Amino acid sequence: MLLSALNVGAQKVELAVGEGWVEIPVQQTQSELKPGWKIVDYQMKSKLTHYLSGGHASQLTEGNRPVFRVTPSEKEVLVDYVLIRLKASKYYRKMFRPLLIECNYTRLEPKDFDIKAESDSFICQPRQSLQAGEYILANLMQQPIGELQDLLVYPFCVGKE
Repeated sequence: MLLSALNVGAQKVELAVGEGWVEIPVQQTQSELKPGWKIVDYQMKSKLTHYLSGGHASQLTEGNRPVFRVTPSEKEVLVDYVLIRLKASKYYRKMFRPLLIECNYTRLEPKDFDIKAESDSFICQPRQSLQAGEYILANLMQQPIGELQDLLVYPFCVGKE
């Protein structure tokens, strides 16, 4: 099942560093399900949270307008990719909502990004500066993994200028 999920992810997401490109390794989220209270015969809604371990991503950007090179797989399109800011703590980073579609995201599309085609890849740079913090690039159309609906994401960190 995991192998089929990996095929749906991008073939490659890279970040411009210096004069070259550094691949951002894909990470699978870890999930926590907190069951809701049961009052008499009424079950309150459970709460699902997706985390990435560690307080910071291993990949730091150069500046607050990072340049990405996204190589989608054959069945993907660039506008399926979104940029999402995470809530960071000392030991983990987490998504504000459990579903990607519910998160506050920015699609990789021309109104928000400068995009150039390069053979089978796209060079993308945000038009607006990103706030310092933790972010992920993710494919909105990916199939969640397992019963807790884990996701494959590309984490990075925008440092303070």
